[in-house]
Amino acid sequence: MFKCINRSAQFTTYIQSAGGRFCFNQDFRLVSSSPLRMTDPAVNRVVSDIIRSPEDKRVYRGLEFTNGLKAMLISDPTTDKSSAALDVQIGSLSDPANISGLAHFCEHMLFLGTKKYPKENEYSQFLSEHAGSSNAFTSGEHTNYYFDVSHEHLQGALDRFAQFFLCPLFDESCKDREVNAVDSEHEKNLMNDAWRLFQLEKATGNPNHPFSKFGTGNKLTLETRPSKDGIDIRQELLKFHSTYYSSNLMGLCVLGRESLDELTSMVVKLFGEVENKNVPVPEFPEHPFQEEHLRQFYKVVPIKDIRNLYVTFPIPDLQKYYKSNPGHYLGHLIGHEGPGSLLSELKSKGWVNTLVGGQKEGARGFMFFIINVDLTEEGLLHVEDIIFHMFQYIQKLRTEGPQEWVFEECKDLNKVGLQVQGQGATPWLHFQSGWFITLLPS
Repeated sequence: MFKCINRSAQFTTYIQSAGGRFCFNQDFRLVSSSPLRMTDPAVNRVVSDIIRSPEDKRVYRGLEFTNGLKAMLISDPTTDKSSAALDVQIGSLSDPANISGLAHFCEHMLFLGTKKYPKENEYSQFLSEHAGSSNAFTSGEHTNYYFDVSHEHLQGALDRFAQFFLCPLFDESCKDREVNAVDSEHEKNLMNDAWRLFQLEKATGNPNHPFSKFGTGNKLTLETRPSKDGIDIRQELLKFHSTYYSSNLMGLCVLGRESLDELTSMVVKLFGEVENKNVPVPEFPEHPFQEEHLRQFYKVVPIKDIRNLYVTFPIPDLQKYYKSNPGHYLGHLIGHEGPGSLLSELKSKGWVNTLVGGQKEGARGFMFFIINVDLTEEGLLHVEDIIFHMFQYIQKLRTEGPQEWVFEECKDLNKVGLQVQGQGATPWLHFQSGWFITLLPS
């Protein structure tokens, strides 16, 4: 599954008009004044002081393996389902220029047999026989695999799962069928407004920037064109996996009924042998939208009966400022819904129904800030007026400058959100595994 995974603190959106690393309300943070010692040579660091909601009764442990892999273990004696996710910090932006969709195709092929479990449906069959399920997604700079299973069978599921990153087969006999599966996924996206807008965004920036790549892939890019050019797609898959699937780019989350020590023993045994190829994290320091790509206005005829205005600004990568979270500060003000807000003014004129604003991930090196509104029929006649009001409000914020009380309000709201957050059924492990790579740097 390929995702146009534009995440923000308040919304998901897709399109660029006139001119997400990952913005989130941090559910936990890692604190370790002095790393704990562990006798297993596969473990380099243990983090046990993990701040969580008082309502969350689970216990947590962070691990950094000597091979660079980072893991979050969660022990919950009451869970009915165990689950795990592994994130590889490589996605479609790292596709070869001549093979669009290779990272996504690699994601599909990993499910279809390994040296230890060569039967192509062994993993999915084991999960389905034990009340489990699995999925995966590829985004611009992440490929993420996850599953859940009846709590008694975590060990067996995790063993089959780990082989994806140790000894996949990329069986030639499965190749054609999976190319067709990827192609079907792309065909389905063609009639989806969000995907169409996402591709428009990619097509209106710098065509030489990796952001412009066609990340999903289809039969043309993964079979027809490579065959014509004499490219063996299976060999390219092997090369891609061998080059980029390195333990130092991996983040793992595992939840089970087992104790933290039992979970530690389990993951160390299975993932401690993943090879560290010391692959540098891909960075994209140049923004795909430069001066010549801004101040553009695009009109799109939608598939569904929708009326939306999307305004996107290119901004620098704010990830290093995650503690102060300036993008969230600005999104809090622009997306505010109270009296005197931008939304209240636009609604009073009968032009919009809703408004969301906030930072959106791009990749390591660049981000976006977006303001999206759901237009009324009357609002369609006043698009330029709405944009004018947006810029008026932005100018007002710029003139008044940062306000400490607003920052404190954002901080207090997030703190309250953490305190009242319960443990729920199962954490979003597939997201946490990606966050963990950032939250516990080498």
